[in-house]
Amino acid sequence: MRAIILRKARFYLTFVFPYFATQSFTYNIAQAMKKITKLSLASLAGVLLLFSVAFKPDYFEISKQLDIFTNVFKEVSLYYVDETQPGELMTEAMESMLESLDPYTTYIPEERVEDFKIQTTGNYGGIGASIRKRGDEIVLTTPYEGFAADKAGFKAGDRILEIDGKPVTGKSTDDVSTALKGAAGTEVTLKVERAGKEIIKTFEREDVHVKSVPYYGMLDNNIGYIVLTSFTDKASKEVKAALKELKKENEELQGLVLDLRGNPGGLLNEAVNITNIFIEKGKEVVDTKGKMEEWEKTYKTLNSPDDLEIPLAVLINRGSASASEIVSGTLQDYDRAVIIGQRSFGKGLVQQTRQLSYGAQLKVTIAKYYTPSGRCIQAINYAERDEDGSVIKIPDSLRTKFTTANGRPVFDGGGIDPDIEMEPEDLSPIIISLYKEMLLFDWATEYARAHQTIAPAKEFELTDAEYTSFVKWVEDKEFHYNTETEKALDELELAAKDESYFEDLETEIASLKKRYESRHSNDLMANKAQIKRLLEEEIASRYYYDSGRIANALHSDKEIDKAIEVLKNKAAYDGILTASVAKKE
Repeated sequence: MRAIILRKARFYLTFVFPYFATQSFTYNIAQAMKKITKLSLASLAGVLLLFSVAFKPDYFEISKQLDIFTNVFKEVSLYYVDETQPGELMTEAMESMLESLDPYTTYIPEERVEDFKIQTTGNYGGIGASIRKRGDEIVLTTPYEGFAADKAGFKAGDRILEIDGKPVTGKSTDDVSTALKGAAGTEVTLKVERAGKEIIKTFEREDVHVKSVPYYGMLDNNIGYIVLTSFTDKASKEVKAALKELKKENEELQGLVLDLRGNPGGLLNEAVNITNIFIEKGKEVVDTKGKMEEWEKTYKTLNSPDDLEIPLAVLINRGSASASEIVSGTLQDYDRAVIIGQRSFGKGLVQQTRQLSYGAQLKVTIAKYYTPSGRCIQAINYAERDEDGSVIKIPDSLRTKFTTANGRPVFDGGGIDPDIEMEPEDLSPIIISLYKEMLLFDWATEYARAHQTIAPAKEFELTDAEYTSFVKWVEDKEFHYNTETEKALDELELAAKDESYFEDLETEIASLKKRYESRHSNDLMANKAQIKRLLEEEIASRYYYDSGRIANALHSDKEIDKAIEVLKNKAAYDGILTASVAKKE
């Protein structure tokens, strides 16, 4: 569960912000062509010639606008009544300009280039730990297994007080992260507070590699499981190694679940390489089409496949984007895998990094990509998304139908539709509040300090008595959450005041609110199953790191259960890959 929340958090941070609606060039051409059908051949030739040069840069217009902008920038910087910050003005101008395009074309200043590289390689120099801000404090949340912080004995829940003698109170997570990072071999002194005691240690930073495959293992009935969280430059090697190890450990491997839920994407080449694990050499994986001829490319598999026969299920959700959609969409187009979950994010755009002066970079959208069936999964409208960032329901009239290798219908314009659609698990307001206030985290910290060992991650469960102790512990803590009932009570009070009924109803409304305010205990028990699973996953991570968190979540994952069910039933599996209508659960 916490793994799911973390994926959702990353999903929101990465994708949920304003989108700008644009019409595609194809649409403009289509509209224009309707108007010229009655033109003579000579006129038509002239119009086509006009379109053929439409993509050539207008260097005069570019030069003119640059000159105007430069003059405006200079005049404001020199003569504005208050002192200006030229760097901030320029950054604001660039970011505002890029926001008018699409959400993925972004300016990367020199100080953020290293963070951008980490996203594509998973490599950096540092202590190997994640941190989180709580009020004015910075808390170490996850030491990465086997890296510097872990080997130095730091643990989740340690409150960072100083780095190299400098206090961190009030600092941002970016500031602290920058201070913790550095070249491998350089020393760092960390002062933390743990259970009321101060601990100071000096140790060396290391080269840290964040794995794209944080966990793989066996599920029930000879079904393998691989989690892929990002498409870094080592992703395909990690997936291959995981599959090889699963086969080595279990000679009767009867199926494989590839989990792409919450995976925001990454390198296009790695998407091609991972798809290649399951389909033949020389098969088309994705076409890219852009303004420039050099960006019109067809990417095909280049290597011999690892396994063409193993039944395959791919899990996706609303946070599966970009490279995740290439892999799931291509495997779906070739009827090579059953896709399970929720409709994916809908990012069918390709970005390229362009080097700028003074060490800065521009990540710019250069093309759209198309899966082998011919569909582009880019959401039709950037701006129109649900509150959680997922693609809104798109009318069938706006989507074009394509077919898979077996003739199954698939559609463009809004992500990858799963073959088996599952309802997402919604989190109640109290769970969101417990997570945001770090109360689940803090209780897990206390539990880990009181218990030297626990059962293996897959088997660990809290007893009812232990959950009751959590309820008693959290009742003394201050945390707040809004529910629909609370909103309705507030609206009732406002309406009563507006309509002059409040004096008559004040006693009743106050009584209702008082009864409602005692809801914490009731909500903690009403949501026991979800909260208990979250606590179990958090606690498992204290002993077995992130891989333990994922392993613990397996026994309560309905989408994994569905994947196992399908992979165990050959008739059902084959039927889905030949059926004409996707199934819903």
